Amino acid sequence: METTRIVVAGAGYAGLHVAQRLGSWLERHQEIELTLLDHHDYHQLVIELPRVATGSREEKDVQVGLGGVLSPRVHFVQTAITALDPAARQVQTAGEPIRYDWLVLALGSRPNDFNIPGLADRVLYPYSSEGAQAVWDAVNATVRHAADSTDRDEQQRLMTVVIGGGGATGVELAGAFAEELPELAGQYGAPRDLGRVILVEAGPTILGGSSPQLIERAGAILRDVGVDVRVNAAVAEATPEGFRLKDGSTIAGGVFVWAGGIKAPALTTASGLQVGYNGRIKVDRYLRALDRPEIFVAGDLASVVNPETGHVLPPLAQIAVEQGDLVARNLRAAIEGKELQAFTFRDKGFVVSVGNRKGVAEVAGLTIGGRLAHMLKDAIEWEYRQSVKHLRGWGAV
Repeated sequence: METTRIVVAGAGYAGLHVAQRLGSWLERHQEIELTLLDHHDYHQLVIELPRVATGSREEKDVQVGLGGVLSPRVHFVQTAITALDPAARQVQTAGEPIRYDWLVLALGSRPNDFNIPGLADRVLYPYSSEGAQAVWDAVNATVRHAADSTDRDEQQRLMTVVIGGGGATGVELAGAFAEELPELAGQYGAPRDLGRVILVEAGPTILGGSSPQLIERAGAILRDVGVDVRVNAAVAEATPEGFRLKDGSTIAGGVFVWAGGIKAPALTTASGLQVGYNGRIKVDRYLRALDRPEIFVAGDLASVVNPETGHVLPPLAQIAVEQGDLVARNLRAAIEGKELQAFTFRDKGFVVSVGNRKGVAEVAGLTIGGRLAHMLKDAIEWEYRQSVKHLRGWGAV
């Protein structure tokens, strides 16, 4: 019997979910091969990266080794994906080209610097476990330098953390740093009162797209912990002195972190596939690339329009997991000659930690703030870990 080759490119939330959900099915179909590709040999718990960046979690603790969570029928190849060749049905890698009959593209994303001059050379990106650890290392280093200085103005500059981007990641980082900086200063002998956190957002509000009630609660918590929130503050340029805003002012600091959003990997542009905003691949209602029914797309890479709003769905972990689930089902259906199912996003809510003890959430139409919301975020992280590590992709709750 001829072998059918499935290749899943990317072991993030969507890609890993596809590979895990197909594991038991592959046991019954020995004629089908599934290869999972990723440049890391671990799955990153992206929703926990702000905890690494702010020192409350170790880098290794947000990495789940792939060897222990995949079916023996899933062949994992650690390699960098360099190009896509849909015409030849090949994925180009740092090693050999890999042929496929069916392809799942779940390559994730990369930071979006919006072509701001100097930004890439000035900031740190918290979008990977290594990047998040680099943020925490940089904050420690600059506080140590502040402790060695005798110039109070220089100490305050060094102990100022500037965060670009007021979305969920920026808000989580800002709240946690505001609480951690005084403690860190005490450890290194720097003045505890000089730590500052400045959150810079180009739009009119933080957490854009959320309800006014959630935005207000998050803003109140940030104010309580001392975060300086600046909205309508677009960054025009990143210089050695700091962020120069479009109004001409400059924000100085010791560490600059960019949480201003993400975009698709560069290789999608040259793939020949139809792409939309930020390079994300356009898909049909079954999550297949347009004009390429043998290619499914899921996670941050998929450009899926919400029919209720007309906007592209945001790159959220819960969406990636739902899409991974559907892609696994539709792959089985396509191979077995059955009917495919359309993707419908089921919003489970929105939860953001703001500091180490409080948070905000919108669940089932209710807005929650304080410790309960933070506990909910902890529960979500725990549930996902169980689903990946012990239940092989099936939800614990």
